[in-house]
Amino acid sequence: MTDSLISDYAILYVDDEQMALKYFRRFVDREFTVHTATSVDEALAILDREGASIGVLITDQRMPGQSGVDLLKKVRARWPHIVRMLTTAYADLEDAIEAVNRGEIFRYLTKPWETQTLRTELRQAMEMFTLRQERAALMREKMSVWQRLVQLGRLRDLVIMAHSLGGLTRSDRAVMAFLEAHLAGGDAPLASAEQLDLWEVTEFEIERSIAIVEHVRDAIDEETISPTNPPRPSTGQALVDLARAAGLIVNAEDADRARTWVTDDASVARLCRALANANTGPDALVVTISHDHAGWLLSWRNTPDDDRTRQAALLSVYLLAYHLGGEVSVTGADTERGYSVRLPTERAACVESAPPDGWLSSLLVRLEGWD
Repeated sequence: MTDSLISDYAILYVDDEQMALKYFRRFVDREFTVHTATSVDEALAILDREGASIGVLITDQRMPGQSGVDLLKKVRARWPHIVRMLTTAYADLEDAIEAVNRGEIFRYLTKPWETQTLRTELRQAMEMFTLRQERAALMREKMSVWQRLVQLGRLRDLVIMAHSLGGLTRSDRAVMAFLEAHLAGGDAPLASAEQLDLWEVTEFEIERSIAIVEHVRDAIDEETISPTNPPRPSTGQALVDLARAAGLIVNAEDADRARTWVTDDASVARLCRALANANTGPDALVVTISHDHAGWLLSWRNTPDDDRTRQAALLSVYLLAYHLGGEVSVTGADTERGYSVRLPTERAACVESAPPDGWLSSLLVRLEGWD
């Protein structure tokens, strides 16, 4: 372990005796940056400010109020990366041994200190800390690679699925839009690398992909949806009625306008049901339906959710909206997103069209740059 790496981090020493603090600094401050505190509360305040730069904590056991072991428990819970040590008189060895057995400290030192022993023990503690930091960095890198592999697998599965849905028009455009909006967001983080096995991850992802495909097929039901279904005239009120029948709470604007909206009820009914299934809140989803020169607009807000059923329902919204000649747009942060589905007034907008050249490559570039 290099001296430069060790010197990047500080030691916090806690003791209510001013003389002990003075001697500690004299013994070790030529080699380490040292912070000192005279109580548990003062130590916690320093950790709140400097916790990221402190590698080793050493505390006396007997102090007024809270003891050193009390401090070690709190540090273990809030700053587990810090290597913890206890210094104590011979009369308090039982407390020190118990702290070792509970895993709260790396080592204990008895008072009075022998100068060289103190320096050696602190150096070993700091080396332990830096080794842990290096291992954590390697684990983060390993997890990043695994997460990219997982994302690539999901992207591949969804693109293949889009081409297998023969009853829908513009399905690959729908998947393109869905991936662009959700490629690196909305997924729950993977477990720590120590808890993962590559085979288990692979099995889990296969099961996940199968479940999403099954949910999407159930939501779409290709037997009742076909690009050759004859269009028929309808009104905005029909859209409102279909949305309410799906269990949505509708805030309708200009729903009674007589402007013709050409579509097929089967696709719209399934779109509304998919909207209801994609809802992550405890209550029925409130959808605003309005009309402008471009067509009908369904707008709602939602919180991202990693539940595969809701993810599949949201993907179904994209597939059905694009099948109807519409589009889905997303605004807002990851904590709450705003969605809009724009449906055209002309059936001619539903014609099949391929995504632009290079769309898949652009998604792969984004995935490679995702951190």
